[in-house]
Amino acid sequence: MITDLRLFRILNSKGEASVKALMKTDSGSFSASVPSGTSKGSNEAKELDFAKIRKAFPKLRQKLIGLPEDSERMDRLLISSDGTRNFSKIGGNLSLALSVAAARAQAKGELWKLHGLRESQIFPLPAGNVIGGGSHGGGTDWQEFLLIPHMAKNPAEAIENLVEAWQAIGSELGKKKLLAGRNYENAWMASLNEGKTLDFLSAIAEDWHMRMGVDFAASSLWNGKSYVYKKSRKKLSTDQQLELVKETAEKYRLWYLEDPFHENGFASFKALTRELGNKCLVVGDDLYCTQMRRLENGIQERATNGIIIKPNQVGTLSQAGQVVSLAQTHDITPVVSHRSGETEDDWIADLAILWNAPLIKTGIMGMERLAKHNRLIQLWEEVPSPKMAEMP
Repeated sequence: MITDLRLFRILNSKGEASVKALMKTDSGSFSASVPSGTSKGSNEAKELDFAKIRKAFPKLRQKLIGLPEDSERMDRLLISSDGTRNFSKIGGNLSLALSVAAARAQAKGELWKLHGLRESQIFPLPAGNVIGGGSHGGGTDWQEFLLIPHMAKNPAEAIENLVEAWQAIGSELGKKKLLAGRNYENAWMASLNEGKTLDFLSAIAEDWHMRMGVDFAASSLWNGKSYVYKKSRKKLSTDQQLELVKETAEKYRLWYLEDPFHENGFASFKALTRELGNKCLVVGDDLYCTQMRRLENGIQERATNGIIIKPNQVGTLSQAGQVVSLAQTHDITPVVSHRSGETEDDWIADLAILWNAPLIKTGIMGMERLAKHNRLIQLWEEVPSPKMAEMP
């Protein structure tokens, strides 16, 4: 039974205010803190500032104290207490902190086994952001250039390989006088355009036996009529953007393509998936915002074969889990993801195992990123029958 609830104002990795909930129960104390995104989709759950959350919390606290440690019941109460589609009254950041804390309480701190054990526990491959741009900071209009250590035999090998590759990239960029620092997610910022960045990374990916991917974050390029590339000073029509993405994917043998079109570009996603879906993962983030109704539309349109799962986009774990389940039923690969403004909390590592997700995006460097990797390393030694995911 829940005996007490407390709320704390903490800071995320960008130095911005975030929310931490502490839930005390008969069996112990369980907490959760939530991240915040930089490039947010317009369909995400509403994130409220801490002053508004503090005002909403006392009435909510009264409803929750005395409840059993039942995460699904907690989530239903949070949804009904807010009464809006996007948590605009109590805030998706408050609801998620309470939702994760309740799930941890129910699972006695081992969130990964909230739904029990499977024959084998699948561990995700990490997609590591090594060079950044776009709204996260960097020399390119595209937001993330990713490496995936798909041959890693365990989580420790995966992150160690990514760290070594990340260090080699920084060193090489420094020698070439192309290094401009690190961005929000500790990805390197370089004085290179998109093509030259991929030229540079291709050799490294080959040397390190890794696959490459790009998060285009194309909603940030879309002005309602065209895709505007500010750094290269060009405007592309929808058809031109589609051709550019296809040519780039084929030239550089990209395996992972995230948000190559704007958040309502279902037709463009469908066209790309139809042509390249048998060769690579076409992933929707802003397209879906972890929202069931958006995914249902994507399934009907056959828009993608991958979906980003960010629980703070929807507000509760049970809602995010329902999206994962629907995606998997229709052979759409879930990719559990962090946000640019992260905390040191590691619950997305547990969720990747809980949801049988073959990929996780959680950055590479910075303790707020490494906490998730370290959790996976620890769990690999503790859970029964661990197995690394295979490339979908």
